Amino acid sequence: MTDAEREIGELLARGRGYAGAGDSRAAASFFAAALRAAAGGGGLTAPLVAALRDAEAYVRRAAADYQAHLERAVAGAQAGPRLDEALAIMLGRKPLHLPRVAYPQRPSVFHFPGLPPRPFYEREAFDWAPALEAETPAIRDELRALLAEGADFRPYVEGAKDRPHRDFHGLQGDPNWTAFYLWKDGAPVKENAARCPRTVAAMRQVPLSAIGSRTPSVFFSLLRPGARIPPHHGMLNTRLICHLPLIVPPGGWLRVGSETRAWQEGRLLIFDDSVEHEALNPAETLRVVLIFDIWRPELTEPERRGVSAIFEAIDAYPASAASQQDA
Repeated sequence: MTDAEREIGELLARGRGYAGAGDSRAAASFFAAALRAAAGGGGLTAPLVAALRDAEAYVRRAAADYQAHLERAVAGAQAGPRLDEALAIMLGRKPLHLPRVAYPQRPSVFHFPGLPPRPFYEREAFDWAPALEAETPAIRDELRALLAEGADFRPYVEGAKDRPHRDFHGLQGDPNWTAFYLWKDGAPVKENAARCPRTVAAMRQVPLSAIGSRTPSVFFSLLRPGARIPPHHGMLNTRLICHLPLIVPPGGWLRVGSETRAWQEGRLLIFDDSVEHEALNPAETLRVVLIFDIWRPELTEPERRGVSAIFEAIDAYPASAASQQDA
């Protein structure tokens, strides 16, 4: 058995295990990974080819079940044609047409049409920004206490046991880019938030986005000396990412699209992370910013509720009928 056949077989076995346990989302992800690994390979054994055909059929059934679930969940949202188009794009029923610009929005999970691909938004446009910036000294004091206590900053990119390995630009498990979460996966991290009461109180003034278990997300983001975050795109274009710089050695920068800005302590940077972006800390000391996400100002309230409904439906997605069948 070749290494490639062994890898495909292991992915198929993991998929069958999750299918037997009734977790169709995890099962489909492993089956899809097996199909990708086998694409164009040729020379596979007959039993493996047959197993891949079964996996392909499973993925098709699961996708159809998933599509029907989402359509039922948002049927009464009445958020307008842009949300309908966003769902159609997400489900593959409508092609995505990107504007002819150098750096279009390319979110990895969800594309909401009609939003301008602006790299940066100016802090002066947000009425809550001055009050938050005024809290910078108190927030930085709480951060310094965490660092002095050896708080558990975890790699920003971590794998999931119920999904195939995904090496995100070589960053999975990388200790050079780490995070300490106050809100994660849409909910407070109570033990961490309790250690940062001034930061939590300051964030209560901010209109954080609420998109299922994806947001809000609030965390201290640490880049070690010399660390670089390579060019990439975020998950969604319905939010903006905010940086409140707290510890900023000279020379560091954030590039979004064709525009590069330096971090300045206490001055917010607000940007669209669905546009290609990267960052660098070239200094010999740590760079730490507070990161959080807010709604795109161009979205109406009904559209925001509709986006939330879609991701709440994704989070609530039950085991599909496909998971009850052998793959």
